[in-house]
Amino acid sequence: MKKLLVLLAFTVVSLIAADATGTWTGTLSDTTSADGGTPGPAYLILKQEGTKLTGTAGPNANSQRPIQNGKAEDGNLTFELVLSEGRTMKFTLKHEGDEIKGDIRGEGGGETKTAKLAVKREK
Repeated sequence: MKKLLVLLAFTVVSLIAADATGTWTGTLSDTTSADGGTPGPAYLILKQEGTKLTGTAGPNANSQRPIQNGKAEDGNLTFELVLSEGRTMKFTLKHEGDEIKGDIRGEGGGETKTAKLAVKREK
């Protein structure tokens, strides 16, 4: 009986876990340069199915690239965006309610750049 209750509790918690599916808008701020630069727009369209995360990302709805290697586990979202041959952005984000925040690491062309992402779910 205890095992059944534990299994039921686990199932309920899994069902009410945060789902990142939706359209998200906000800002991307450069953290590589000393002055931080001017924050730019960020626009994500995400779909979560279990731990699989798919979708697109870019500065706006008209400029989107498909995300790759997307995972969603315990509110942690990770994925990659290929900008061009040899240039990749790696996202390590935290999803809490209607907000997603975290770090981006861009690599390629002999450079490494970093940024912060902060987006909110569109209603």
